[in-house]
Amino acid sequence: MSVAIIGVGQTGYRRSFPDKSSRELIWEAARLALEDADMDIDGIDMVISGVAPDALAGEASVERTAMLGFGKPFLRINTGGVTGSSTVFAGNTFVKSKRARAVLVVGLERMGQATSSQQVFNTIFDPVYEKDFPLTTITMAALRASMLMRLYGYTAMHWAQIASRSFRNALKNPLAHLHKDISPQDVLDSPMLAWPIHRYEACPMSEGACAMVLVDKDMVGSRTPAWIQGASSITDSYAMGDRIHRPEATLVDLLSLKLAAKRAYADAGVDRPREQLRAVELYSAFSSAEAMAYPALGFCTAEGGPRFVEDQFTDPRLPVINPSGGPQGANPVSATAMVRIAEAALQVRDMAGERQVADVDRAVATGQGGATQFSTVCVLGKRQAA
Repeated sequence: MSVAIIGVGQTGYRRSFPDKSSRELIWEAARLALEDADMDIDGIDMVISGVAPDALAGEASVERTAMLGFGKPFLRINTGGVTGSSTVFAGNTFVKSKRARAVLVVGLERMGQATSSQQVFNTIFDPVYEKDFPLTTITMAALRASMLMRLYGYTAMHWAQIASRSFRNALKNPLAHLHKDISPQDVLDSPMLAWPIHRYEACPMSEGACAMVLVDKDMVGSRTPAWIQGASSITDSYAMGDRIHRPEATLVDLLSLKLAAKRAYADAGVDRPREQLRAVELYSAFSSAEAMAYPALGFCTAEGGPRFVEDQFTDPRLPVINPSGGPQGANPVSATAMVRIAEAALQVRDMAGERQVADVDRAVATGQGGATQFSTVCVLGKRQAA
């Protein structure tokens, strides 16, 4: 059974919302998604929420204050940085299995009101073998960035070009947290966080909510849909050390993302991703993390990554990466993978406003969680998959 996204709602994103409760943010995004779908809550069979653990949300049991108000069966999901896409995939499964005809999925991030978020992020690594190696989310990304430079020839300018492009794309997105016209040189001049990562290569910490309405094909009617043509989720080994020297893929080759893309592409009938996928929304908290995704998604070889970065600025035939500004424009962690799918859906539906890419027939959105051991890939299209 084919599943379509017919409604998208987002609150807009910023550092924090001291003037709004979690309930208000969820209801705002849900209202916008339902209005976009030309539906009301009575037409929804169930609600699925993607919310971080309480230690990251700074609030106990968010779903009890918000989801009960819908008066519908609901489910709460958390899978780290892919919480948003896992929530969408759960909704997709409920509709495909005919357990629901219409599902409202909601992603919420309230990290701005939490005091323990950084401690949590700095303790996500293996407590036995990696504890004495002072990894944090930033030094983990720096380790990989330095590996990419050594193995494949990336330079600091490549990271700066990616970041600058994302910031400038975000200028066209009124929902983005950051609106800064930042050049590659501005990125290189920003403070060093952990070599070789500069401040402007990292994503912000954002709050906000995103919601979508998923329905079976019989409910689409005259609405403009984005069809879920392929969706796949793969989990890799938890310990980073296990992934450094294995023969099938190194730490920077993103095996889980590659396998997820292979499955999603097969379901969607995508065999030439560089040509068939016009808009791409990547969950990449750092510029170097985005570069790791290129070969995994079939856009280039690992060795051809630096050239792919350079060609993005001169070759209009290449996929447009993060037209919304991506996570560097706004990164509401628990919702961000859902935001990627929402933005891809808007592109397919030709409803992305000033950030709309021309001639989008298919778009792809990714999610990455943990120390990139969780990967999701979602392919959306104007038509149902064959």
